[in-house]
Amino acid sequence: MVDPDLALEIIRNIKHQPQQEEVSLADALGRALVQEIRSTIDSPPFSKSAMDGYAVRRGDKSKTLRVVETIAAGNIPLREIKDGECARIMTGAMMPAGTDKVIRVEYTAEKDGTVSLIQEEPYGNVILKGENHKKGEAVLQPRVLKVQDIGILASLGMDRVKVAVPPTVGIITTGTELRMPGEELKPGEIYNSNGHQLMAHLASVGSPHRYYGTISDRPEEIREKISQAMDENDIVLLSGGVSMGEFDFVPSVLKEQGVDIKFHRIALKPGKPTLFGTKGETFVFGLPGNPVSTFVIFEVFVKVLIYRWQSIDYQPLYKKA
Repeated sequence: MVDPDLALEIIRNIKHQPQQEEVSLADALGRALVQEIRSTIDSPPFSKSAMDGYAVRRGDKSKTLRVVETIAAGNIPLREIKDGECARIMTGAMMPAGTDKVIRVEYTAEKDGTVSLIQEEPYGNVILKGENHKKGEAVLQPRVLKVQDIGILASLGMDRVKVAVPPTVGIITTGTELRMPGEELKPGEIYNSNGHQLMAHLASVGSPHRYYGTISDRPEEIREKISQAMDENDIVLLSGGVSMGEFDFVPSVLKEQGVDIKFHRIALKPGKPTLFGTKGETFVFGLPGNPVSTFVIFEVFVKVLIYRWQSIDYQPLYKKA
């Protein structure tokens, strides 16, 4: 039995040089970014108002201000603002020349094109040009792309990004007692949830996958499916048949087929029976049949392998008791 930290170290020591491909931002969520991203523009590209209100000169001591124009988001200011003047401005609109502060509309009263201050404005309410990041500044390092990263890339005007080609993954569920959802259960049978769970997991990390179905607890059938899946995929996930029971044939079949077992049984609950091995450039996980165990092991260990295969060091969250 191995410590979870040692199991993770074994997985992280995997060496693989991934291929790269370019994908649209719509397809980039959860993918492994392979390049440093530097800003192609100042963000924002101009100083803009953070509030609806009136753009003014910070040092102007005038009691009332004449409104000389209205600036909506997307419009270009027409003139420079001088002392005694202001511009009605909307959130996100470009600040006119000569101004460096926005007085929020709720702090003012306007009548006949003239604005008076009814409450002191304590803030500047301006987002300065380049305040988020400046042109040429590094904004993203190689990583698993999250929702907020997609927003950052879009804000730079990027519609495509280079990512690692993910591993192909084969899924096999074992258990004579398993039936697919939608089928009628007979006495002693249960529904197979791990097949769908693993397919959903893999979809969430962008890995192409193939489900080889459910096979019975017979060594010859297990042997045939494992051989096929290993020939056709970079990673194979087996659910069930890895514990110490009389009909748990997966470990012995893997050894027969030349798989080098790196560890079998982890000091972790749930998920203790987990197995991990390699054969050439193919990696194999034997996952417990318990659905909760399968979920935990995928999140803590399988994800690490999938992203390590793409040269990304993924950090799972788990707590040692």
